[in-house]
Order: sequence, then C-alpha cells, then structure tokens
Amino acid sequence: MKYGLDGRPPVGTSILSALQWMIVAVSSSVAVPLMIGDVYGLQPDEMSNLMQQTIFFIGLASFLQVWIGHRYPMLEGPAGLWWGIFIILAQLGASAGLKPREIGQSFQLGMALAGLLFVGFGMLGWIGKLQRWFTPIVSGTYMILLAISLCSNILTGMLGIGFQHSTEVQPGVALVSVGIVALVVWIMRTKRFSSFAVLFGMVGGWVLYALLGWTETVRPAEQLFSWPSVFFWGTPRWDWGVVLTSMLTGFVLLTNLVTSMVVMGKATNTVPTDSQYNRGGVFTGVSHLLSGVSGVVGMIPLSLAAAVIQTTRIAARLPFMLAMVGMMLIGLLPTVAHFLAALPTPVAYAAMFISYTQLLGFGLKDYATVKMDERAITIGGSSLLIGIGVMFVPAAAWQKLPALVSFLLGNGLLLGVIVCLLLEHVVFRKPTDSKTQKDGHAA
Repeated sequence: MKYGLDGRPPVGTSILSALQWMIVAVSSSVAVPLMIGDVYGLQPDEMSNLMQQTIFFIGLASFLQVWIGHRYPMLEGPAGLWWGIFIILAQLGASAGLKPREIGQSFQLGMALAGLLFVGFGMLGWIGKLQRWFTPIVSGTYMILLAISLCSNILTGMLGIGFQHSTEVQPGVALVSVGIVALVVWIMRTKRFSSFAVLFGMVGGWVLYALLGWTETVRPAEQLFSWPSVFFWGTPRWDWGVVLTSMLTGFVLLTNLVTSMVVMGKATNTVPTDSQYNRGGVFTGVSHLLSGVSGVVGMIPLSLAAAVIQTTRIAARLPFMLAMVGMMLIGLLPTVAHFLAALPTPVAYAAMFISYTQLLGFGLKDYATVKMDERAITIGGSSLLIGIGVMFVPAAAWQKLPALVSFLLGNGLLLGVIVCLLLEHVVFRKPTDSKTQKDGHAA
C-alpha cells in the first residue's frame, strides 16, 4: 500500500487520485439512471435531471460516510439490487395496470422507510453484531456470486451490445475494449503510473472513440446551475407490494454493508470495529433517506471501491473527499454532468475490467482460508450452485408469482447468500459457534 487511510499523498498525486475516483464514481453509476429512464419512459430532459440528481447525491452520501460514517473511502452508489427491483416491478406493475411513475412514487416511500431501518439498526448497535454472521465462507460466497452476477453486464458492455442501441456484438468496439484492457494491464506494470491505470484507460479509450467518430454529441444544457429537486417521481404513495419489497431489500442490504466493510478492511489492511459498522449503518440509512426524498435509486457502499484501492494502492481519505466534493459540484452544473454522461459505456466497462476481477479475487481468498472438509464443500457448493443456477432462469419465469416471492427467488446473489447463511449457522451450525462468538464479542 502506497498511502494508507491517513496518508497524505503529494498535491499532484492527490489531484490525479481524486480525478480517478470521480471518473470511477461516474462510470459505475451513469448507466443506472439511463437504464431506469428507458424502462420508465422518461423524456430526455427528465433523464438528464435524474442523471444529475444521481451524481449529486452519490457525492453527498459518500462524503458523509468517509467523514463521519464508517470513515472508509468507499463509494456510495446505486445498488444493483435496487435498480434490478426497479426494473422487475416496472414490468410486473405494467401487467397489473400501474403506471411506471406510480411505481416510482411508491419506491420513494419504500426507500425512505428502508433508510429508517438502517438508522434504527445502527443506533441500536445491532449492525456490529450482525457482522459475526459473515464468516469467510459467507463473505466469500457473496463476493464470488457478486462477481459472477456482474460478469454478464461487463462483457456485454465491452462487446458493444446496447451501445448506441445495438443489439448485436460490434467487432470494432470489442477489439478496442481488448486494447483498453491491455493498456490498463500495461500501465499497472509500471511503478510510476500504476495507481492511475484505470484513469488513463478511460481517458485513452474516450479519446480513441472520439477519433473514430463513435462518441455522441454532448447535449447543451439550458441552465448553468441548478439545485437538486425533491420527489423526482411525484408525491410519494403507499403500495403494499412495493413498500414491503423495499423494506425486505433494506434488511438484505444490511448484509451488503457488512460484507463491503469486511472487504474494504482487507483492502486497507485494517479491521472494522463495531462502532464503524454501526456508524456505517446509520449513514447508509441517511443515504437511503436522501434517495427516497430525491427519487434516485437507493445507494449502498460499493465493494468496487476496495477493488480500486487494491489496484491503485492508494487508500488515503483526502483524495476521496476531494472527489466527492467534485461530484456534488458536478451535480449542480448541468453542462459538466452532460459532458461526463457522454462517456461511452464500453470504455468504462473495459477500463474497469481488471478492477472487477479483484472482486472475484477477494472471494477466492476468503475460500482459501476455509478448511475444505465435507461441511464446507456442502455449504459453499450448495450456495454457489443455487445462486449461479438461478441467474440462468429467465426473469419472465417468475412474473406469475407475487412480486415479493419473485424478488426473493429470482435474484441469484440474494438467494445464494441467504442459503449460505442458513447452512452455515442453522443446518450445519458448529457446536462451538456460540462459545466462539461470545469470546469474540468479549474481546
């Protein structure tokens, strides 16, 4: 590690690192509002507003976390679980006669209630206790399933599918993606610039796309400056199905908070304390409340941040905080937001590919610490096979089931982790677990 959490990199290194964090934050979140806007039938101006709001609140939520929350340089970003539910329930709601905007109004209320759940658990000090459920085999299963669940989107994006509305593989885009990955790997092997490999990969790829004429014209903004709006989707409304699904999602995302902090601890060579877990829970609740009030997709700590730190070897808080202030400024400047939103998605996927591989690496390292006896093989194997298997079941196959059931059974990441928790702590519970946990808590 070049610079630890309290490290003070030189001014030039701090600025470049902050710029890299900003680009990573934008590239990891820019696709979500575009996708939500497409599914919910938003007009171009509405989609731009949702994009701008997302960028601003990512910056605000992340800054609060690193300042007074868990204090790790860990991005808050749109949860894959949340935007997946946004899309699933939009499809289910359409068949039930609900308008997409009505579903968005219900989600605002649901995310706010989920935020209160996080705040309550954090203030009661329960999140620090929950982390003891996440043994190496559970956190390893989570990270492996997360990497596998992302790989389809990553490779699809790198191949150009979906780029400029293409439904087929674009050989030119795929070839350039391979070149960007090779560039990132080459830069990582040079000591002087290894920390900025992702940044150089994205900038280089974007320039090449511009030279090839593959970039889209940046749409001019009507205003120079604009504040975020309240309740993007309209006045919140109560819908039992959406609200209950949101509350359950909030509870499940507690596991994401814990595992993300465990992974971040490993990336920064630190051990998160109970106090950090609980503060992180409180401010993840705050970010959900902000999401509910603003109407953006619910935000959670992203494990991707640990992968970026592992790649760049810079964990210092200062560049990260500068980057999040920059994100908030971008969120107030429509012109800059429009420009950054023009980053070609295949470039972002290709430049981040090596960082995504780190997620799988964290999971494999956790598994490597487990003694692979019959019990461990049964727990890990069953959880992975069930989780991965469900990922291959078409989403349409669950549509005739209640929304809550289809959400539970149709998400391979969620189902695999739940199965792992049950097998580890209920079905194959070790007789010494209670004593171990008691001793660990006393320590």
